[in-house]
Amino acid sequence: MPNLQTHDSYIVTIFETKFHNDTSKFFDAVKNLFQSESKAEQQEYNLLKAYEEGDLSVGQVAKILNVTKFEVMELLEKYDIPFITANEEYLEQEFNAFNT
Repeated sequence: MPNLQTHDSYIVTIFETKFHNDTSKFFDAVKNLFQSESKAEQQEYNLLKAYEEGDLSVGQVAKILNVTKFEVMELLEKYDIPFITANEEYLEQEFNAFNT
């Protein structure tokens, strides 16, 4: 089992009071924390990919994640997912609409 060595008094206090100096319990708690964060990020990413594929709107993603639409746009940037996708066919249709 790894040995916990830190000079951070806050961490030491938590380790001594909440985990009663039990490194196994402490490391299990840290591992569970990161697994929970990983699951939340995976859900976030999956919802953004559904937006990219046209299955969800920005508003729907925002509602599911309980964030604002602006925050969804920031998440799209974080994951390098375009806010607007325009393929050649779409652009041609729009161009033709102006010419009629």
